[in-house]
Amino acid sequence: MASRRLRVSGTTAAVVLVSVVAIAEPAAARPEPTLRQTPHALAVAAFERMSKAERVGQLFMAGVPSNGVSSSELAFLHRHAIGDVILNNNTTHRRHVIHVLSKRLRQRMLVARVAPFISTDQEGGLVQRLAGPGFARIPSALTQGRYRTTTLRADATSWGGQLAQAGVDLDLAPVADVVPARNAHANQPIGRYDREYGHTPAVVGPHVAAFTRGMTAAGVATTLKHFPGLGRASGNTDTQRHVTDPTTRHDAYLKPFAAGIDAGAQFVMVSSATYPHIDRSRPACFSATIIGNMLRGDLHFDGVVISDDLGTSALSKAPLGRRATRFVKAGGTMLLDTSPGQLPAMIRAVKAKMSANRGFKRQVKAAVLINLETKAANGLVTS
Repeated sequence: MASRRLRVSGTTAAVVLVSVVAIAEPAAARPEPTLRQTPHALAVAAFERMSKAERVGQLFMAGVPSNGVSSSELAFLHRHAIGDVILNNNTTHRRHVIHVLSKRLRQRMLVARVAPFISTDQEGGLVQRLAGPGFARIPSALTQGRYRTTTLRADATSWGGQLAQAGVDLDLAPVADVVPARNAHANQPIGRYDREYGHTPAVVGPHVAAFTRGMTAAGVATTLKHFPGLGRASGNTDTQRHVTDPTTRHDAYLKPFAAGIDAGAQFVMVSSATYPHIDRSRPACFSATIIGNMLRGDLHFDGVVISDDLGTSALSKAPLGRRATRFVKAGGTMLLDTSPGQLPAMIRAVKAKMSANRGFKRQVKAAVLINLETKAANGLVTS
């Protein structure tokens, strides 16, 4: 299918498996790929140009303030060769200000002719980080779920165009979780805030696909979250430990994720909850069964597997470095932490394990290549 997700080379995916448009200010400048080179070829060439530190940095996404970054914050990102960022707090700055911020970040974080993804949470409703002049007020996902899918797709193209004009090229949305109507507002992470598109897979799936296609049409990559679902979760992983969800391996509630993948989503965010009916001993982000067998295998997803915030309470029992290495070992490719101060410990742990374990080093290479290939497909890598 022409609209299907980014294709990653078989070798790369296999290694990981085992382990509108508004006329305003111009979009932030980014490198353009050479027409004769495939994303995979660009990714391999970029990988070869990079030092070990730069390669490891491509595994990480750091939180930065949406209101602006200081010189010391930019220096931190550069010093640790951080690959990507998320604009992490609510702001009412106008779109041009965000455009300037994105440009500063890209210029400082450019490494080996590879630019960062600039991402944010632009779901709608209570979760819309960028809400100043130049950004339309986006309704909640629950409201969006009442739209015709053709209308939602057109609206998402418009919203995505606003992000692109601000230099933001990755939206950590849409939420693909299904929250049953009977306990919608009792569901702490999703239903309480109307973040779901509806209460059945039949409603959520087509709307997830419509949002994904609309954003993609505007040149903004999307992220399906929170795999394999938080719609029936016992608590909120941001603030609680031991959060569980009864989703099963072949659950009907997985259908919206499949729909989003088929619509071209390039990222899937993996939950920090535990799923006892699938893997009772590990949170999803540390589970090769969930990432490898389900997401890569059952759903045939071969794009970027990003963690939910690794600094959340749900994972607080594990040391920082262990969180990073366990995620990569399970098959994850991009580690998100909204508290940048925690990243150096994670980076050190990944480097140390690479030196001690050849198998882990191969997993890191495979993960980095997937991230780089996705960047190349989005115009962020030059030859």
